[in-house]
Amino acid sequence: GGLALYLIHRFGSDLLLFYVVTGISLRWIATAASAGPSSIVIWIGAWLVFYTPLALSVIELSSRYPSEGGIYVWTKHAFGDFAGFITAWCYWTCNLPYFPAVLYFAASNALYMRHDSLGHLEHNATFFIVFALVTLTIATLMNLVGLDVGTWLHNLGALAMWIPAGIVILMGAIAYIRFGSATVFNAHTLTPSTQIKDIVFWSVLVYAFAGCETASLMGDEIKNARRAIPWALFLAGITVAFCYIAGTVGVLLALPSSEV
Repeated sequence: GGLALYLIHRFGSDLLLFYVVTGISLRWIATAASAGPSSIVIWIGAWLVFYTPLALSVIELSSRYPSEGGIYVWTKHAFGDFAGFITAWCYWTCNLPYFPAVLYFAASNALYMRHDSLGHLEHNATFFIVFALVTLTIATLMNLVGLDVGTWLHNLGALAMWIPAGIVILMGAIAYIRFGSATVFNAHTLTPSTQIKDIVFWSVLVYAFAGCETASLMGDEIKNARRAIPWALFLAGITVAFCYIAGTVGVLLALPSSEV
């Protein structure tokens, strides 16, 4: 714990928190828990065979080409201008449906927390659209003011991921102590199914580890990038993997997967 705090202070807390906010989402914990204990093995596999190679690639490429642009610059150097453009276009267009999905998820959570007073808006498309547009506008304006202001949004977002994940893990432990485990954990339940529909599901959990390439888009804004990025990716990888694995276990200790 002391070593982690020292590294965060030494190599940049903003960068670490940025990687965390792009890496953790509670909806993936719920998705994994609904599939049962075998998701835990998939989480470990995704961390080893997807996040780790991706992080090592980012460390190598950001060291070679540390300038603003990240993946666009790397592709341009390797394959030319047209490939760089296509990479940029694909990267941004694939994110266009992602932001509304996240904001709609946030809107539905807001309704759930105030269901008695706001429950009637569950099927109101206007509410979801306005919520998404207002939230996206606020985030955009904060970043237009400057990264010194925008970074506080990333930092708060990281804490907003850590705290609920911690609560899920704690409540799972309390449920286990008081009532025992709601889910059976053994070799059979932990073994992933190899049916096509289940293999397709694996890709969902693998995708949950994406995002460690994002900070390099702002390469010139990162102080001591060659030193900060490797340590931030290392600590973020451990944090993200722990939250996903422990969070999934916490949910399954409290609820059987069929009720998640």
